[in-house]
Amino acid sequence: MLISMLLGLISGLSIFFVAILIMSKTISRAADYQFKKWVSIFTTNPIMGIFVGGVVTAITHSSSGTTVMVVSLVNSGVMNLYQATAVIMGANIGSTFTAQLISFNFYNVIPHLLFIGVLFYYLNFHPAMKQLGKFMIGFCLLFVGIQIMSQSMDPLKHMSSFQNLMISIEDQSFKGILVGLITTAIIQSSSTGVAILQSLSFQGLINLAQALPILLGQNIGTCITTIMASFAVDKNGKRAAIIHLLFNISGVVLLYPFLDSFSQFVSQLTPLNPMRQIANAHTIFNVLNTLILIPFISQLVWISQKIIR
Repeated sequence: MLISMLLGLISGLSIFFVAILIMSKTISRAADYQFKKWVSIFTTNPIMGIFVGGVVTAITHSSSGTTVMVVSLVNSGVMNLYQATAVIMGANIGSTFTAQLISFNFYNVIPHLLFIGVLFYYLNFHPAMKQLGKFMIGFCLLFVGIQIMSQSMDPLKHMSSFQNLMISIEDQSFKGILVGLITTAIIQSSSTGVAILQSLSFQGLINLAQALPILLGQNIGTCITTIMASFAVDKNGKRAAIIHLLFNISGVVLLYPFLDSFSQFVSQLTPLNPMRQIANAHTIFNVLNTLILIPFISQLVWISQKIIR
């Protein structure tokens, strides 16, 4: 049973990764030098920086990709640390788009969308239609991957060890944060980590109170990719990566004392939809964190300069 469950999980994850890759590659055809130059020009204002970071990440489905791009732009001198901080904040909000997308029930129309996508891609349409078809295929595969993951995790209902772990996470939130941090650092994708949580909630294997600490840990774990990318850049590039880490840790520290109240508030918004609860918690946390820390962009930059001299 365990082997078949793991194989199902790996299969679902693989399809999910491929879906994200297809959609990202389709969109990132525009991500050439001119695109990067456009990003740097339109991020001189913090609000615009947050907006650009959010939109780019929502389109590419990768906050890590956006923050790594920010590190490279800072390293090349195209963007300063103040601009970078705003874009990083926006990237965190944009990263919640995938979770919101998954929480909608598209499953009834997925076969039809997939058929249309395949037609657009393989028939001799205009190149733009071909790219649209490719994106639609990726979009459909995203939900196929989630469905396979959800079904593969069903046997966990009958495993006492898993149930005990979930109970201990609800009682000891720090353990959940650690689980989220480590797993996201390993799979290098917070979107995938959140998707796994949503799959577990869909099967009734985890509630919001248990998922929240893991979700917070995932927000820290996603910084590992940016930290790794910063090894190859100069001091300012490293400072941008540190700002990303500081921003996410600050959010976790600020919310941690209010986890129970936050969980109850989010649960009441959509009491009958556990997948949406996780998506909403992810979004609200990142929006609140950004609103609270916008006035402290200068302080985040200053701390990063003290850490990386």
